[in-house]
Amino acid sequence: MNAAALHPSVAALKALGRPLTDDDPDLIATAHPLTDELPANPNAAEVEALLGLMPANGDTGHGLNWSILHCIEASPDWPLWDLIAEPDHEWHTILRTRLKNGGYTPPKASFLKRLFGG
Repeated sequence: MNAAALHPSVAALKALGRPLTDDDPDLIATAHPLTDELPANPNAAEVEALLGLMPANGDTGHGLNWSILHCIEASPDWPLWDLIAEPDHEWHTILRTRLKNGGYTPPKASFLKRLFGG
C-alpha cells in the first residue's frame, strides 16, 4: 500500500498506530476530528488502512468505528472480501453480515485454489 495514495485524514489515523477503543480517551480525542474528514469515496488502500483501525473485539471507539465502517462501505472498491476474512474479528463479521443482508456474496474460489489452497 502506498502511503502517498492515502487521504490525509486516513494517513493521520493510520499513523496513530493502534485500534480506536473506548478505553483510550486521548486516542479518541485525537481521532475524532480526523474521522470527521474521512474521504467520501475511499480507495482500496484507504479501506485497508481503515480496517486496520478497527479492534477485533468490536469496540466502537465511542462511535468512531461506526463512522469508519460507513466510510468503508462508501468505497467504490467495496467489498474487498479478502480484507474481512477473519472469523473471530467482530468488525469483519459485522461487515460480512451487512454485505450478506445487502445481497452480496463472496466470490467462489476456483477449483484449483480450493484443492491446493493459496
